[in-house]
Amino acid sequence: MIKTIKLFKNLVTIFLAINYSFAQDSYPNKPITIINPNPPGGFVDNVGRSLAISLQKILKQPVLIINKPGANGAIGHAFVANSSPDGYTLLLTSPSLATQPAIDAMFNRQSSYNLSKIVPIAQITSDPAIILVNPEIGVKTIQDFVKKASTSKDSLSISSSGTYGATHLPMAMLENATGIKLKHVPTSGGAPAITLAVGGHVNALASAPSVAYPQVQSNRLIPIAQTGNKRFAPFLDTPTLKESNINVEYSLWTSLFAPANVPPQIIQQLTQAVREAVQDEQFKSSMQKGNSILQYMDGEEFNSYWKSEVKKLQETVKFIGKVED
Repeated sequence: MIKTIKLFKNLVTIFLAINYSFAQDSYPNKPITIINPNPPGGFVDNVGRSLAISLQKILKQPVLIINKPGANGAIGHAFVANSSPDGYTLLLTSPSLATQPAIDAMFNRQSSYNLSKIVPIAQITSDPAIILVNPEIGVKTIQDFVKKASTSKDSLSISSSGTYGATHLPMAMLENATGIKLKHVPTSGGAPAITLAVGGHVNALASAPSVAYPQVQSNRLIPIAQTGNKRFAPFLDTPTLKESNINVEYSLWTSLFAPANVPPQIIQQLTQAVREAVQDEQFKSSMQKGNSILQYMDGEEFNSYWKSEVKKLQETVKFIGKVED
């Protein structure tokens, strides 16, 4: 009887191993979900929905974009970090991924995820943040903005995608570099943040080019600076912060991640698929129309960049300090 049980267990183990191997060899054999930890309408959403269309042509399976916003992206990040490492649940996100573990450490609380539970696959895009002001404050240059912020009795106000979020960070870097203090009004995402600025409820914000451009075209907001290492079309008349003698450089990147322990061969398949997808003419056209810069990186190059980004972004979190909800 004991020998029979042992034989049965061995057969089950062999069966599961064969099926697991088959599942890997035939990957993907069902729909893939990409989690966006932000509300619809922001720059991550714009990139993700275009990427999904190109990826599903290559992978021959549906690729679904699911929004799981909240807690500065932590809800979506944690969902992926704690998902099964089978390659069917991925994460497309922004710099906010790097900040939440540092935020939790600062508040002495257990984080819902840590960065060791997520592995990078590839960077897709890298845009500057565009610093915009509402016309009513009478500012047309970043120098005027800094001066007004330094001398006004009442603090100038800014909105963002959330405290410590992807569009809060560059404004915090601006504060750190210039010594100014700004009143921060967080929202749940890039689209709600720009709505506050357009409505005059706040004076300024940093925004992704794809979200900023329509508001600039309609003269609802004025661009006064950008945070990249060079000027980005269609904002060629808008200087970078470094050109304005403000030592800040920042990128609103979108990158694809997977749960840790996804089998290497699946990571390789995904990397190859993404590499092909970003060269798809439909995807490139979509990025161009959306005013987003395609800047693909994978492998060791992206890993090295990711590590440097984590360090820089977590240092900015420490500068912001504890902000109670």
